Amino acid sequence: MRATPFTYVFGDVAARFPAIAEALQQDGTDPIDRDRFVLLEPVGRLLREIVPEDAGADALEAHVLLLHHAYLFWATGQRIYAISEVTLSHAVSGKQITTKTPEAAQYLQLPELRVWGSPSEDSPPEPLDGMFVSSRGPSAEIAVLAIFGLRPDRPGFSAVGLEGRADRDDPTGGEIEIAAAREDGSASFGPTLAGGAAAGLYSVANTGELLLLTGRLLALLDSGLPHEHESPGKGGPGRT
Repeated sequence: MRATPFTYVFGDVAARFPAIAEALQQDGTDPIDRDRFVLLEPVGRLLREIVPEDAGADALEAHVLLLHHAYLFWATGQRIYAISEVTLSHAVSGKQITTKTPEAAQYLQLPELRVWGSPSEDSPPEPLDGMFVSSRGPSAEIAVLAIFGLRPDRPGFSAVGLEGRADRDDPTGGEIEIAAAREDGSASFGPTLAGGAAAGLYSVANTGELLLLTGRLLALLDSGLPHEHESPGKGGPGRT
């Protein structure tokens, strides 16, 4: 299994996570509460070390989002679901959708170079490596952090964060909180790269499609299909 964004960015920083876990326990704070999480002393100290001094508000928020997802991933035992080509194809063409997660937090790792998207309106398309997904509690919402452009020769990557839920009234349909329809009316996940169709590629054109793809993948994790596998990570509490 290839490395995850957690390995690239938090391989060393994770040694600081036990102190955050202790602070959460002492404070009685639910780890999924990001607003309370960022107020913890060890979290603030870590942010001061990893966020550049001249960083603006948007950069700070991005670091908070990434750190929170990384901590939840670590605290749940670093569960990785390696999505196969077959599972991805089922998700793209399927209808079932859920925001029920098998773990409180996990990483869905997509097949390499198969799904592309632009992290922002002005940026070029990059391959979607996968998504950190964590439960938001009884609201049936999930928090997603999609990771684009991850590769060994690059010092960083692009990330897109969003939250949403499957439609409660039609759990097998495609309706979700964030609109997934494309402005040009083309089908969701249709390739936007030149030659993408011939190469068997997919694209996510907006945050709605990211949430839709995540929900469809989650619906397939317990399907019994003999093509995906799960791997526990190392270093955090939880099952091993």
